[in-house]
Amino acid sequence: MPSVTAARRAIDTIRGDLARRGVPPVGRVAPARAPDQLLALDRYRALADSYERRTAPGDPYRRQTARALAPAPGETILDVGCGTGLNFEFLEQSIGPHGRLIGIDQSPEMIELAHERVARHHWHNVLLLQATAEQAQILATADGALLCGVHDIMRSPAALAKVLGHLRPGGRIVAGGPKWVSWWQPGSMALNLATWSMNRDYITTFEGFDRPWSHLASLVPELQHEDVCLGGGYIVRGMRPQ
Repeated sequence: MPSVTAARRAIDTIRGDLARRGVPPVGRVAPARAPDQLLALDRYRALADSYERRTAPGDPYRRQTARALAPAPGETILDVGCGTGLNFEFLEQSIGPHGRLIGIDQSPEMIELAHERVARHHWHNVLLLQATAEQAQILATADGALLCGVHDIMRSPAALAKVLGHLRPGGRIVAGGPKWVSWWQPGSMALNLATWSMNRDYITTFEGFDRPWSHLASLVPELQHEDVCLGGGYIVRGMRPQ
């Protein structure tokens, strides 16, 4: 049998060949490392045009997460890692024309599609920022922040601290996304394999995938947590400390 070193060399050779041929780095995920922003940019450059079609099965869960934020008329809401703006319609209906929606995403391709969505709907109270969550210059104090399906951001304490810093005291924060099913749950192996398959193209690390909200819990006292999707997903909600 080949040694582990030889196997790793073979994998590296295949990866190098794929890179030279311009094959996008889709599906390459670091299991236990920090999020890779450069890899994420490459990933979404390749996936942006097909993103909405490929992620359509998750729409009910996305709506459930957005509803948990309970945005109200006139509020300012941050949509962190907004992608193409799939949550915008619900948020706009909730905050109304006197509210303000700020979408943040680091991918220029995804933000471009979000701009097209805003233009189609003639929304005049939406500000889109192409930036990482850690570096976004947000010139506003928000009433609520939504982090939907953004595991890489959830594993960045700096990003979470930046988002919380732009919430008013008592401002709400809601996050939701995929997670590993507990090993003792019946059928956990099959469920986790399905979760891995559905999400490996959209994140750059599975670090913290058993409790993706752990960094947020250290910043937000009394963070409330619920499992969804048969334990393969979660929604957490809390408030910035007064």
